[in-house]
Amino acid sequence: MKQTKPFYKSAAWQKCRAVVLLRDHYLCQPCLKRDRIVPADLVHHIKHLEDEPDLALDPNNLESVCNSCHNKLHPEKGSGKKEEATRSGLRVIRATANEEVW
Repeated sequence: MKQTKPFYKSAAWQKCRAVVLLRDHYLCQPCLKRDRIVPADLVHHIKHLEDEPDLALDPNNLESVCNSCHNKLHPEKGSGKKEEATRSGLRVIRATANEEVW
């Protein structure tokens, strides 16, 4: 992680990160696949930066994620355990108007 810290402060990463968030409409892609609308504030390397440094700025190797999903993708950075899914996202509820009864 120490070697990658300067990378995440670089202008190239900041620009690439902004492009990916915009491309993904600032929505968490793993949550979206589960029909949940959750804002994303992180950009995740699908193939880890340490393992594939040549893909560091490749948008095809990046996806927007929320904090919860990022923690699940990197359990080693937190408590070391994968968390249970939380219901912090927005749910879409379809409703129909009530019929008037006279």
